[in-house]
Amino acid sequence: MAHNVGKEAFPLFQYNEFDVGALCHLASKMRRGLTCTCDLNQRPKRGGYNWAVFVLFEDGLEWVLRSPVKNHPSVSDESVVKLLLSETATLKYLKTYTDVPVPDVYSYCAYPNNPLRIPYILMSKAEGKSLEAMWEGNDLHDHLDSLEVKKVMSQLGHITWKLAQVRFAQIGSLFEENGYFVIGECLSKGHIRHKRQSLKGIPRGPFIRESEFYLSLIAVLIKHAETLPLAHHCFAAPVPCRNDYPSRDMWRDACDLRNDFVTVGQKVDSAANRVDYVIAAQALNHLISQYSANWSGITYPVNFALCHPDLTMSNIFVDDQYTITCIIDWAFTTTVPLPLLLSPPGFPQSRHRLDDRFYVGFKDGFKDAAGPDLHSPAMGLSVPKAVECVRNSQFAWCLARFLAFDSTDDVSLFRTMWESVYPSHQKLETYFFSQRALPCYRTLYKKISQEDLSEPPIQQSVTDLFTRPLTFELSLARHLTMISDWGSNYDPFECAGLRDTGQIFITERRLWRWILEYKKQHRDRFGIEECEF
Repeated sequence: MAHNVGKEAFPLFQYNEFDVGALCHLASKMRRGLTCTCDLNQRPKRGGYNWAVFVLFEDGLEWVLRSPVKNHPSVSDESVVKLLLSETATLKYLKTYTDVPVPDVYSYCAYPNNPLRIPYILMSKAEGKSLEAMWEGNDLHDHLDSLEVKKVMSQLGHITWKLAQVRFAQIGSLFEENGYFVIGECLSKGHIRHKRQSLKGIPRGPFIRESEFYLSLIAVLIKHAETLPLAHHCFAAPVPCRNDYPSRDMWRDACDLRNDFVTVGQKVDSAANRVDYVIAAQALNHLISQYSANWSGITYPVNFALCHPDLTMSNIFVDDQYTITCIIDWAFTTTVPLPLLLSPPGFPQSRHRLDDRFYVGFKDGFKDAAGPDLHSPAMGLSVPKAVECVRNSQFAWCLARFLAFDSTDDVSLFRTMWESVYPSHQKLETYFFSQRALPCYRTLYKKISQEDLSEPPIQQSVTDLFTRPLTFELSLARHLTMISDWGSNYDPFECAGLRDTGQIFITERRLWRWILEYKKQHRDRFGIEECEF
């Protein structure tokens, strides 16, 4: 096999060049000289942070070479090394001490100074197909009541029970040192993704108490909100959810209206949006302490379980009978407080909430794995409390995604947590209205606003989006901006204007649906495409 083939010549090197001959030699050596090949024309499989290619042995067996994406924009080279070492240790630990279905690790190196010239993990190929491939081209909701979904969710409940038995005295990520498995720095999504590893002065573990873990994540979220790009995250203007619209076209139109709104004034990275996230983050500590009180004593002594951070449809492999054969992609795995483990995954992606019908299969699978005698303690675990925790997992589900910015609708996540603590009094909007008036947040707003874009770049972004100056969409976005009092939320010298009611303006699904219906009726009635609002 040629060692120095050009990147331009073969699809295999789409993400990085490596020594194919060295790979085949390594794989062959590990199987006692059995010949293997690596197809130069195969296109690598790409995930969020890694790519993968396959080697084929002469007896038909396939292995996977997995390597980090080079120069990933949101993860530093230092974090890439730590993540690879931790994922390898996690896979080896689970393979040694549990029967959770994970890949076998045959060889790995976290640095490029090896014969392959790239950091890599060489592992077994998952049998079967991913759930994503099994349901390719189909809307997940077409399968909600299917026996296949119920079977998969029940198995995930079983696997979660098994992971609940794998507990450690600290919160952090698993590493291997001198032949021993140890808990080290916490490489959770909330600590690493979105360039968060670059934030200074953040405690990164390992943590002895769960309060330290949560305070660290809150500190990360606050610093992110103050200094890092917020991407699509706009607290008072969430991205519309597909489930809220009867058709995909209507949902896309709602997303367009939302994007128009946040583009006017560059709302996402504005000081007002950043301070809103700081307010939410600083309220979390009280919400978490109130929530955590419900689950004190769930384990004794207090300890923490390994948790897969991304149980999506692409990471769960099944056979033709929908029996789970393998769970892949254990990067960002950490030990966590048990309630974070005992919440169902998100399908099709981690950020997507499950329909309530999914929860039944997951809960029943977990309960079945616990056995008939729920009051018999299992390895220091209060089974009744654990089952109740699974039943009431919405707070933990929302918390994990809010802290990690793994969401398109942060205000909905925060509202769920808020209303679980304050079910009948102190509305969320009223709380934010009162907090915006506090001197500390107005001072922070003034400080952050010095970094806001000046008017010319903001106006240019509007010009780039709207090809004509007086489209319905531009007029609408400006009108909603005025109604929302966006520019005066934190300015004590500006009157509250149209909404001096102790409320804040949030663009929720009813608004976009009403506007889309108005547009449809207007076009049908007058036969024109554009109008001024």
